Amino acid sequence: MKRNIKEELAPVFHPRSIALVGISKSADNVGYMYLLSLLDTGFPHIYPVNPKGGELSGLKVYRRVKDIPGEVDLAILTVPREAVPGATRECAGKCVKAIVLYTGGFSESGAEGREMEKEVVRIAREGGTRIIGPNCLGPYNPAAKLIPQFILPREPGTVGVISHSGFLFYYLLLSVSDRGLKPGIGISCGSDCDLTCVDFIEYMGQDPGTKVIIAYLEGIRDGKRLLRVAREVSPHKPIIVLKGGHTEEGMRASASHTGTLAVSTEIWRTLCKQTGIISVDSFEQLMDTMVALHNLPRTRGRRVGIITTPGGLAVTTTDACNRVGLEVPTFAAETQRQLAGIVEKVGTSVNNPVDVGMIGALAPEHYVKESIRIVAQDPNIDMLIAAFTGPPADDDAKDRKTADILIEEIKATGKPAVICGAVPKGWPRGEFRFLVQGEVPVYAEPGRAAYVLAKLAEYSESSARGG
Repeated sequence: MKRNIKEELAPVFHPRSIALVGISKSADNVGYMYLLSLLDTGFPHIYPVNPKGGELSGLKVYRRVKDIPGEVDLAILTVPREAVPGATRECAGKCVKAIVLYTGGFSESGAEGREMEKEVVRIAREGGTRIIGPNCLGPYNPAAKLIPQFILPREPGTVGVISHSGFLFYYLLLSVSDRGLKPGIGISCGSDCDLTCVDFIEYMGQDPGTKVIIAYLEGIRDGKRLLRVAREVSPHKPIIVLKGGHTEEGMRASASHTGTLAVSTEIWRTLCKQTGIISVDSFEQLMDTMVALHNLPRTRGRRVGIITTPGGLAVTTTDACNRVGLEVPTFAAETQRQLAGIVEKVGTSVNNPVDVGMIGALAPEHYVKESIRIVAQDPNIDMLIAAFTGPPADDDAKDRKTADILIEEIKATGKPAVICGAVPKGWPRGEFRFLVQGEVPVYAEPGRAAYVLAKLAEYSESSARGG
């Protein structure tokens, strides 16, 4: 029988009830933090569990999981390691559908921990219970009021987030919001002892609300399955991965962190090439690429038209494109003729890159806008970078109007376009803020702008091949 991943993981991402096993009213008790946040979001059925019983935040505390009157979809276990097998047995006996094992000290800690981890998985599976973790924070889904911490975004979005690291899971969720997007479903999956990152990629691949998947991974337990799942998902949904553990020291750190099997850099790159996974090397690149692949249409090729205001940006943007394997072709004669009517009057260039000079920075709503329109029509151009700066300005009404004009022109082209807003820190250019709100990717320097277009080209080429 073919596996139904959406049905199997529904209790993880859309639980109707949650048991918090090992909870206590302590400032550093993770279960108590979960409780307060879940109560605040209005999650409907929460069951605190502690052998002492009593009451907590107006809810009855059950002494054992089996005492809970209703069904339990998801249990969060924050008990000490020695108590995990017993707590897992209770959950399996109650037919709890899934467990989040927050506790660490299993496969990542050595032989004894590995054996205990195997025993916990065996106990859970005998009862039909699945495990997320150990050493993890579990799922996040604002659409299901499943928000484990107050600081996390509350409005549902379209970016799926997967992380082997608990702290970096929260960091990624918050970073997605900082970049103008919203996280949707997410999972901190820890050591992948039962359910793995591949299961969650497959689930997000089938989730209609997820547009892009981003992940921080330290290792893969089932490379063959990742190969199959990623090939199925990537042609219609980008999977962008920052993988830790590329160096010998990093692999050793990964083994002691999550206990997952580290993959060599050479094998990882081959796997990405075969599956369409977009591999990045830093958190900045992960966020930059996420914004581009979320907002931009696919590209037909690697030929970039560059529009700049100062000449220095023309040179550095061209260099940046060439370094990442993009092409900066000469414009067609008709394109140069049309551009001449806009920019040659101020003594600048109509070649690729176009330099519209300082006057373009003073009035981007005309000079940059018209240059975008003309360059986008060139049959030799697949993508655009508009890199401009100028004197400080902070007039919301004017800035919004400028941004709206540029957004309308960019969308009318039908071609991928990014903005390089090269301004000093503290130097206000408000149109960039409104461009971001209008889903136009904006980057602070040419290297980042060129990098994301190269990744867009890589993804487009892979999708055309079918993964």
